[in-house]
Parts: sequence; C-alpha cells; structure tokens
Amino acid sequence: AQCSAAWDSVFCWPPTPAGRVIQKLCKEILASANLSLNHVNQDKAAFAYRVCNEDGEWLWGNWTNYTECVDLLPNKESPPIPLVVSYILLIGSLISLFFLCVTFFIFCYFKSLQCARLRVHQNLVVALIIHSVMLVVISLPIIGRDTIPSYREVTWLCRSVLTLKMYAALACINWMFNEGLLLHSRTAICVFQQDAPFKLYYFVGWGLPLILIIAWAASVSGALDTPCWEGYGESSYIWLITAPMLLALAVNFVFLVNIIRVLVTRLRSREATHIRRAIKATVLLFPLLGITHLLFCVNPKDDATLEEAYMITNAVLQSSQGIFLAVLYCFMNTEVQTALRNAYLRAAVRRNATSNARDRGFSNTSATYYDCSTTCSPRHKRASAKAVHIHLSDLTNSKVIGKQSCRV
Repeated sequence: AQCSAAWDSVFCWPPTPAGRVIQKLCKEILASANLSLNHVNQDKAAFAYRVCNEDGEWLWGNWTNYTECVDLLPNKESPPIPLVVSYILLIGSLISLFFLCVTFFIFCYFKSLQCARLRVHQNLVVALIIHSVMLVVISLPIIGRDTIPSYREVTWLCRSVLTLKMYAALACINWMFNEGLLLHSRTAICVFQQDAPFKLYYFVGWGLPLILIIAWAASVSGALDTPCWEGYGESSYIWLITAPMLLALAVNFVFLVNIIRVLVTRLRSREATHIRRAIKATVLLFPLLGITHLLFCVNPKDDATLEEAYMITNAVLQSSQGIFLAVLYCFMNTEVQTALRNAYLRAAVRRNATSNARDRGFSNTSATYYDCSTTCSPRHKRASAKAVHIHLSDLTNSKVIGKQSCRV
C-alpha cells in the first residue's frame, strides 16, 4: 500500500510507501513556488515533511508540516521591496505630475514665450506626463492590494499598460533627441535654413516610437505566452526599444560636444549667453532621462541585494524626472521668470487701479452725504496722477520686457 500523490497548494508530494516519512528541503519548495529566497539561510538545512501511515493514508489529511520553512521566510515586520518601490513610484510620480502640469500651463499661457524650442519643450512635457500617469497606474494595485482592482487580472489591459509605458519612455528619449537636434542646428551647423521642421520632429518624437513599439509588441506577443509578458526584458526583442535609445543617446552626446566646441569660439558673442542657458538644462537633463529609461529595460535579476538596490534607485530616478524637467526647463529659465514677474506686475497694477477707483467712489459718496464739495484740490489731483503714472510706467516696461524674443 502507498499514499497517493498529493497537492497541498504549495508543493506536489509524490506517491509514498506506507509507513514512510517523506521530506523536502525548504529552499527547493520555496523555489518551486516562486517565493523569494533573498532572506533564506542557504547554510541551514530546513525540511518540510509529510507522514504516510501504515494504512496508506496521509497523516493529518492534506496538511504538511512547514514549521521549519516558516522560519526562513522574510520578516513580516519589514515591508517587502515591491511595496517600497510602489510607494516611491506613486509619491514621486504624483509630485512630478503636479510640476509637469504647472509647467505645461505656463508654456501654453504666456504668448511671449512662444518659439520653436518651447514647442519642443511642450511635447517633451506631454511625453513625461504620460509616463508619470503610467507609473501611477502600475503602482496603485500593489499599494491598494485587494481594495483596488488590478489591471494585471485582465490580460489585454496589462499588456496595454506595459506597451504605453514603454512608448512614453521611448518618446521621452526621442524628444530629448529633438532638443539636441534643434540646439545643434541653431548653433553649430545651420541644417535648416528656415523654420524648424516640426513635421520631422513630430515623426521622430511620436511616429517613430509608435512604429517601434508596435513591432516590439507584435514580436513579444508571439514569443511570450505569459499574461503580462513577464520576462520580456530577457528576450532579444527588447533591443527593438533599447537600441534606438542608445542610438539617440550617442548622437545627442555628439551634438552636445560639438555645441560646446562652438560655444568656446563664441564666448564674446552676444548670443553665447542665451545659448549657454539653453544647453545647460539639456546637458543636465538628457543623461538623467536616458539613463533612467535604459535602466527600466536592464534588470540584474539576481534575487539578491543588487536587484533590490536597482529597483529602489530606478524608482526614485524615474518618478522624479518631471520634477527635474520642470525645474531646469521652466522655473530656472530667465524668460519664464520674466514672464511670471511681468504677469504679477500687471495684476498688481490692475488691483491698485481698481482699489483707487473704489476709494474715489467712496470718497465722492461721503462728500455728497455730508453736503461737502466733491471737487478735488489741484494738489490732490496732481498727487493722484503721479501715483497712477508710476504704476502705468511699470506696466509699460513689463510689457516691453515680456516681448523679448526666445533666442534658442
């Protein structure tokens, strides 16, 4: 007689002769169940076991003694790494979304800022907004657990989220390439004699990533049968996305080096200051965007401390991209600061003018009630005219400053 094979929802135990005890190493059981081995002491020989009695029946029914294995599991008091990463992605992406929305509003609202370079900025901001939204969507189910429906339960939705995330990442890189191409054509080599060719920019920034992502999704769907294309980073098809990113990074690096070379010869030119301001933000931001998006595609997957450090670092960098872009391209930009200051001055002048008019109306009403003369003295008239003239001159100067052209 023997006990038949049994599945205890964790491990499939083979048929066992009657009166025998069968045992398995805990690390083998955990590995077969795809449980993390990060905190398992590999030197400790811990076993799980079942007992087959003399009648050919499993002792304790379908229960297995996993007492020694429980001690090897991670400490429940410390949150698991995926949960920590999800919180970082959620908080950082929400902050980035706020900064990006403010930046996009400023770029669209102030007409004095409109220029070719600003249009490229706007498209880069839109790509990062899409990327930040997808990071929020990815992190919410892990944080919400059972309270929030998971997109991973629906195969087509899970694949669509991953595809859109990859598309936004590639679009960000390509729009940064457009930033470098525009700077290079304005400073080093005048490739485009007329206005910037935005049809080409739109194709490179939005069209080319769409073609590559469709090709990647079609290839991966045929090669991987997993619901959410798990393991796509280990397939060779990932080079359909990684190779264009590396090419854009390499070409933009050449652009930036050549621009710096030209700037050295134009240190005394009046345009050099404006060019340096534009290139400073690009030099600082482009490596950040490129490296973080490439890190998303390259995971060490060693089930150890290196992978945990990778996941946390990647989450911090990816979720904070919008903050860096808003600070470097918007809030630290002198033209944006001038436009905001001029808007504030205009609002202050209108508010003071309205307040003065209201005060004069109250004064006239009071004078009529007390049957006093409503005629202002010449001295009072001159004083009022002088005050209004000061505010209007500030307003006029602010308008003139606000119309400064966008050089680069």
